[in-house]
Amino acid sequence: MNHSSFTDLGVSAPIVTALQSAGITAPFPIQIDTLPDTLAGRDVLGRGRTGSGKTLAFSIPLVQRLAGGKRRPHRPRALVLSPTRELATQISAALTPLAEAVGLRVTTVFGGVSQNRQ
Repeated sequence: MNHSSFTDLGVSAPIVTALQSAGITAPFPIQIDTLPDTLAGRDVLGRGRTGSGKTLAFSIPLVQRLAGGKRRPHRPRALVLSPTRELATQISAALTPLAEAVGLRVTTVFGGVSQNRQ
């Protein structure tokens, strides 16, 4: 099978549209290698340099698998852990437009700052 596009890999139309709005029109190698498995609910372990597409490789299936699911007030449906505030902010920036495309919200919380200010 040819995996030249996100659609070919099984990414839903609203997420593909959000990616295109951000100027992302073709998957990176790590996304090509992992999306078929992660979209099917299988665990993967991927490694790559900065800028290799790792964040979207886990964000796309996270959002797609949560889309349309049952929500419960004050109960997060996913948790992404990050070792630094800077990375948490970058992950949130990548994840938010995808989440919004399917009616989900993203909240970033990190230590050292009052929860009320966040």
